[in-house]
Amino acid sequence: MLTLTKRPKSPYWIARGTINGVRFERSTGETSKPEARKKLAAIVQELQSAPEPTSWRDMTFAKAMTAYIDSGKDTRFLDRLLEHFQETTLGAIDNVAMTRAANAIYPGRAPATIRRHLYVPVSAIINFVKDDKLRAPKGGGARTMFVMPALADAIIQAATSQPSPWLPALITFWFSQGTRAGETFAIDGQSDIDLVGRWAMLRDPKNGHERRVTLQLRTVAALSRLPNIGQPGPLFRRFDGKPFTEKVGRGGQVRTAFARAVESAGGDKAVITPHVCRHSWATWFYAQTKDTLRLKEEGGWLSNEHQRYVKLGTSEIAEEAFKKGWDFRSSGENWGNVVPLIAKTGT
Repeated sequence: MLTLTKRPKSPYWIARGTINGVRFERSTGETSKPEARKKLAAIVQELQSAPEPTSWRDMTFAKAMTAYIDSGKDTRFLDRLLEHFQETTLGAIDNVAMTRAANAIYPGRAPATIRRHLYVPVSAIINFVKDDKLRAPKGGGARTMFVMPALADAIIQAATSQPSPWLPALITFWFSQGTRAGETFAIDGQSDIDLVGRWAMLRDPKNGHERRVTLQLRTVAALSRLPNIGQPGPLFRRFDGKPFTEKVGRGGQVRTAFARAVESAGGDKAVITPHVCRHSWATWFYAQTKDTLRLKEEGGWLSNEHQRYVKLGTSEIAEEAFKKGWDFRSSGENWGNVVPLIAKTGT
């Protein structure tokens, strides 16, 4: 349904509303409301019978401008543009059309005025509908949630009360190594891990990338208790000994057991998910090492997303993690000789 309305500072009546669920805005070209009302029926009939454009080039300027305004963009200078271009398709608005528009709308005006009042808003409208990528509103960036080492210990301890012998080792692995769920469940108990050499091979089933990581001593101790260590097949399994299914990469079958352990440890199961273990590892890791290169390599990041943890790692977190048995300062075989951490003596 279209209704007649006016814009501030414009003498012309505008037909505005929706047709078949699509919003339209079109100038009637009339300053008299009775005359504008006469044109309203013809505008409605035309819009109802018009085919839906399949390309941005086929979209009319009026329709593109409506979408532009609906998205919250700047509305300055648009009234005179709408009056001039109306049903002109975007594909027809070239340099010749823009020169004609400048002469018609802003005759004798300075080039800077024409650029600001004509070229800038028309280009913005065309570029807005040409860009078909989905874009979320700015602000509200990704939240980085991590837990302190003491709560991580409590979660691991709570997992020991569940029937699965793999669950405590799995959670320990996540907190100690910072791996993603998918690459963790892809580890083969025989060919991808060496407890004596303290290394594991991680393969991301989504993108085919692989990397070798140094195992924490806590990881080695936890994995040594698994009944299938050194045997072919998935290292981590369900409580009944069967392999996890493909969907587990998103937390699937292990999420319930993990949430139960979190709740038993006094944590918020709605916030602390398996992926929070990775956030926690990265926070502790950087707090101790202050080494962004190692963090990126060991965490397997291909982008600079690892930088989000740089502001989180404090000396207090580094010390608590060390006291709980997580020592990320040791280089391991991937990074040269092991450098022992000298604990504070309080002197």
